[in-house]
Amino acid sequence: MKNVWLKLIIGWGLLFGLLLALILLGMGRTPRAPRRKLPPPSPLKFPLTHLPAIRGLCMSLDNPGGYVTYRRALHRLHGVGCRWVNIVINARQKTINSQRMAFGKAATLSPPQIRKILLYAHRLGMHTMLMPIVLLDHATGDQWRGLIKPSNWPAWFASYRRYIVTVAGWAQRCHVAIFSVGSELLSTEKFTGQWDRLIAAVRRVYHGKLTYSANWDHYAYVGFWNKLDYIGMNAYYRLARHNQPPVQNVLARWMPIKAKIRRFSQAIGRPVLITEIGWDNLQNTLRKPWDYVGAGAIDPQVQLTAYEAFVRAWRNLPPKQFVGAFIWEWYPGSKPTDYGTYSLQGEPALNLVEHWISGR
Repeated sequence: MKNVWLKLIIGWGLLFGLLLALILLGMGRTPRAPRRKLPPPSPLKFPLTHLPAIRGLCMSLDNPGGYVTYRRALHRLHGVGCRWVNIVINARQKTINSQRMAFGKAATLSPPQIRKILLYAHRLGMHTMLMPIVLLDHATGDQWRGLIKPSNWPAWFASYRRYIVTVAGWAQRCHVAIFSVGSELLSTEKFTGQWDRLIAAVRRVYHGKLTYSANWDHYAYVGFWNKLDYIGMNAYYRLARHNQPPVQNVLARWMPIKAKIRRFSQAIGRPVLITEIGWDNLQNTLRKPWDYVGAGAIDPQVQLTAYEAFVRAWRNLPPKQFVGAFIWEWYPGSKPTDYGTYSLQGEPALNLVEHWISGR
């Protein structure tokens, strides 16, 4: 009898030990995020007609090891009818007070690879825009490129001019259709003479269309639009006060914004090109579309509402006032479960955007 009880005690002890080990192992693992089941693509409820001529996507070459990935992404976009792509590259300066910038090997493709990507897009039959930007290596608080303030402005502009003229030369050799001389450099825009000099230098090496990407709340302060072909701007307007507005409400918010932009275009005598516009997959994206580190739940329906309102609002406009837009952004490898992504792979809005881009 003693042997039976001893065997039972040993057996229960081993079972308890096994269960305890499994629990402890499980505690050390990162819990797997729940999978989000995506709804099937919705049929379009309205015709996509009278669209602007330029309809494309932005792709930022910020992965130094991503050359093959970017080629595959271009091939995939071409396959769904995308004929315009805005290629974004960067040079970096250390802080907002730095006077010089340079290409960072750890933050972008190499110059030869950038040129190969542009030429590959051209061989596919795609039109390209090239938009060089400035990024900061070290930023604190709300610091970003719009607040650059070097102690020596002429030295900063000399460095920036070398960067932009160099890249403009690549644009000429790689059949780039549109070149941006800058992006979101708000604190520099008051130096109109420096910008005039830079644009003249670019014109000597590049013979396509020129623009500058202004902030949506600052384009009226730019004093050199008459030296460029397009009034370029990003368009991260706040279009809602609540997280889940109906499409008609978002459309209504677009109307006064669009009217103001059209009046500005008419006054300057240049058409508008939206160089960046997009919404992430978070619930508050219509309230704060500029907030790329936003918070809140993933809600693909709000993103779909944003794109439906956009394509309906910005159609049937005269090309003398509006030539088109680039969606921010196409990020190779993005998934719909990625928190806060602007890229549309797997999102319900992708169906709509592909129809808008291809025009079919």
